[in-house]
Amino acid sequence: MRTVLTTALSLLLLWSPAATAAADADDGVRTEAATIAGDDASIWYPVHRDRRLPVALFLPGANVDRANYSEFATAVARFGFVVVVPDHYILPGYRLPSEHALGATLGWARETVTRGDSALASILDPGRLVVAGHSYGAATALYAAADRCQIPFCFGPPLPHPAELVAVAGFGLNTTIGPIIDQVAVAGIPVMYVNGSADGISEPDEALASYDKLTGAPSAMFVTVLGANHFGITDIDNPAGATPDPRAQTVPRERTVATVAHWIACWFLAQLGDAEVAHTLTVSDPAVEVRVR
Repeated sequence: MRTVLTTALSLLLLWSPAATAAADADDGVRTEAATIAGDDASIWYPVHRDRRLPVALFLPGANVDRANYSEFATAVARFGFVVVVPDHYILPGYRLPSEHALGATLGWARETVTRGDSALASILDPGRLVVAGHSYGAATALYAAADRCQIPFCFGPPLPHPAELVAVAGFGLNTTIGPIIDQVAVAGIPVMYVNGSADGISEPDEALASYDKLTGAPSAMFVTVLGANHFGITDIDNPAGATPDPRAQTVPRERTVATVAHWIACWFLAQLGDAEVAHTLTVSDPAVEVRVR
């Protein structure tokens, strides 16, 4: 049974301007470039950490440059993740995420921890992978968790997900194929759907129908970000190259980006075994509506 969680103010402090300033001062985030299986990628990671951190792969939307996710990636990194955002070109001049990015990113992480010249060598944990995505990138993550090599995100035989995969999450996620909602059966992987209430591309009803058809997840959550459109996760609205959302946001962009990052990061931490953070997922938040099953 789905439970609709309403709102209270307790978590709002986590993304207030004062809290953000403190995070910048105490938990600075650095970024560097990498090449992963031939794809250019950007890496965001927190400094001054004395433990190894999970790899958080983020798969961009179709034809959306990775640079458009810098605010989101920075926010997730502050929660204690090494965030990896690759650009993958399926055709010259056209970006589309690939299910093969999961294995490629783990291979990069394993190789990086052996390099003495990398600042990441001492903090990367190649044994723990979480995957998030936006729009087509979200669908790519979901199909990867289902061990389905789904065109156009993968070409070939079934592709088993890496054993290191712990959880997936997607913003602007649905599984509409033509006139039908594809029923996806993930292979025992927890799944979070996040959708804007003002999304004019991944319509809220369409996204919820996809969530309702999801099977195989030991836990699942659907988060509606109030006032966000399809690009409530990106630094700017309707980034160059992307199909534009005909609907405008009704709340400030910095708020929706922070909200999406907060919920996805907390979902991942909960699935990684952080009981304290798992409790926060049951605490209400005025920026969202939540369904759990």
